[in-house]
Amino acid sequence: MDEPIDHLKMCELKARGLLEEMDRRSTRPTVVCGKCGAKANHENHLHNPRPLAKKFSDSLWG
Repeated sequence: MDEPIDHLKMCELKARGLLEEMDRRSTRPTVVCGKCGAKANHENHLHNPRPLAKKFSDSLWG
């Protein structure tokens, strides 16, 4: 039986080689981890979440 991975943070997923799950959790990133630099859609997927800085070009296309 597979171990549940819902509680794992992005850096733990990377350490276990679960890159596909990392991709699923970072389709539209809004936060970045101050510890490992991983980007995620939700802050609960990171140990030390910080708001992701918007790029100037993001505002050009909506």
